[in-house]
Amino acid sequence: MPLERLESNPLLTPEDVKPTQKGLRILCTLNPAAVRFGDEVLLLVRVGERAPDEDDCVTYLRFDADSGELKTERIARDDDDLDCSDPRGYFYRGRMLLTSLSHLRVARSRDGEHFTFDDQPAIFPTTPYEAYGCEDARITFIDGRYLVTYTAVSDRGVTVAMASTEDFVTFRKHGLIFPPYQKDVCIFPRKVRGSYVCRHRPFKSEFNAACIWTAYSQDLMGWGHHEMTLAPAPGTWEADRVGAGAPPVWTEEGWLEIYHAADAAGRYALGAMLSDLEHPERVISRSSRPVLVPEADYERTGVCLLYTSPSPRDLSTSRMPSSA
Repeated sequence: MPLERLESNPLLTPEDVKPTQKGLRILCTLNPAAVRFGDEVLLLVRVGERAPDEDDCVTYLRFDADSGELKTERIARDDDDLDCSDPRGYFYRGRMLLTSLSHLRVARSRDGEHFTFDDQPAIFPTTPYEAYGCEDARITFIDGRYLVTYTAVSDRGVTVAMASTEDFVTFRKHGLIFPPYQKDVCIFPRKVRGSYVCRHRPFKSEFNAACIWTAYSQDLMGWGHHEMTLAPAPGTWEADRVGAGAPPVWTEEGWLEIYHAADAAGRYALGAMLSDLEHPERVISRSSRPVLVPEADYERTGVCLLYTSPSPRDLSTSRMPSSA
């Protein structure tokens, strides 16, 4: 049965949140983690900010761990080494520099529809591994605390870090739990056979597709016993890549979870799968069709349109920067 959209969508827009510094502009609010906390529904939202471009330069933000400051860097537009063809970032002398820098911000609601952002970020870059931002959180409650996994991006690679909180006011960072190139890590809300369990997604290469993997840990920091769990299906709505979404939900029939996938054109959709309770690397069933596809205007257009002018056909496949 397909999921139904709320009439009040979109719930969050860039106009709803304040920049962290004067002169910056909020570019996007996307890919939130969700949790019920007390009598509130909380979203831990990826907020992307950017510095305004100048007539003769493009700009990008970078967190400088040595000084502890967020810096605005500039590259001359007529620099022969500058490539601005990708709206997600600039390619410059073999490096990709993102057009926006992301942090994670809490949005709070009593009814699950009307949200108010906290004034200050919950998780903001503080280390060299977060120089280009903190992205795409997942939240799991286990052992009496809430664990937050998120993507840390820098010129050292795309890695996965973990933080924890007990009140969604104070967050403690625990550092990296996966090296590059990894994304889409979510931790199960229960131990399995005495171990912590997570899903993760290594980056695709000439030898491997972008698949969902399962791993185990005794301490939440060191992960092993990796098993490839769910692979893309060629020629379908999930032909190019799959990745974990929110943490799995325990049911008597198995672990139920919603995952994201993209087809050969890069168009994202959501699917569902059920895995074995004692061996969650074993998939029992997966949806043959997506449970949610982009149809609304706010799902079919995005950040890319601020920098490009795609044809109407392209609007159905446009993607957010550094998405999923």
